Amino acid sequence: MNQRILAAVVAVAVSTAGCSKAGAEKAQLPTPQEGANALGVKAITPATELAANVTRVTGQVRSKQEATLGPSATGTLMKVNVRVGDKVKKGDVLAVLDTSNVRIAVDQTRAAKDMADASLQLATSTLERTRKVAESGGVAANALEQAEIGQKQAAAQAAQAGAALRLAEENLRDHNITAPFDGIITSRTKNVGDSVAMTPSTPVFSIVDADGLEIRMLVPESVIDNVMPGTVTPGVVNPSGMRFEAKVANVGAVIDAQSRTVEVLADVTGKTERPLRPGALVEMDFSKAAGDSGNGLFLPSQAVSAKGQDGFVWVVQDGTVRKRDVRVQRVLPGYVKVLQGLTAEERVLADASLDVKEGTAVRVAQ
Repeated sequence: MNQRILAAVVAVAVSTAGCSKAGAEKAQLPTPQEGANALGVKAITPATELAANVTRVTGQVRSKQEATLGPSATGTLMKVNVRVGDKVKKGDVLAVLDTSNVRIAVDQTRAAKDMADASLQLATSTLERTRKVAESGGVAANALEQAEIGQKQAAAQAAQAGAALRLAEENLRDHNITAPFDGIITSRTKNVGDSVAMTPSTPVFSIVDADGLEIRMLVPESVIDNVMPGTVTPGVVNPSGMRFEAKVANVGAVIDAQSRTVEVLADVTGKTERPLRPGALVEMDFSKAAGDSGNGLFLPSQAVSAKGQDGFVWVVQDGTVRKRDVRVQRVLPGYVKVLQGLTAEERVLADASLDVKEGTAVRVAQ
């Protein structure tokens, strides 16, 4: 009986010792409840320079000159000389309206002009003869006066006839649709036999100057102070990837209140592998225009809670987050430059608006 009691005591002692050891090991490990409470977050480290794609601005190629051409007279198209895609020179006749009646009017006014010129010539000769006779006293003074008046009337009639002829000839020219500048025909809406009107003007052709091209883009206000007329900016055509350069020609004077951007126009310079086409989308790289702002520590704006230059970030340290005051400068839409309070090796929460506080346990998601 005593041996049974002794064995039971030994068993209890061994069991108790085993439980104590397991309890000690369990106390050294994080509780499952603590691991479950750790918040999954995304953490980032500051970039040491602005990537090219961050400083790229989307723009559009457009022609400096483009026009929709219509007739300066009303009539029927009798001849169309060009097709879509044709290159034309300034002054080229693109289409001709029916000019039958107009040519008759030109012939009539030309004949009237010839008659007026003949009458002026006769009146001038008469005046010269009358003056010679008057000098010798062989004609009365009123006869000389009448000859002078007759010559003036004939000169006025000749001038009137000349103006009428020029008007008729201008009307004839108005029956031609001509190119106002060198360019390419991009559309044609009418054919031979179609009726066209002067008022309201019927669109017949569209023309663009494919050589004089410019880029229109909206540049962020954070960069615009470094963009000056004459600044040369590299660009890439999207999606072909063809590279080209453009020289800034005009910088807008007004910042758009919604987008915080300024309109910039830049002339395409130099030769390209293939012709640029008006309407193409391009990406212009303004990293050089960013100047010194292109070097330093940079974070997405979402990672910083800031008002003006003062703000804070959540730094990840030993599985928890710590609030860190920083000073920042807005350099581009969506990005800030860290001026003070952070090093390049530290990791911060990618979203400063998360519902965390000092010491919150976090688990960084890979």
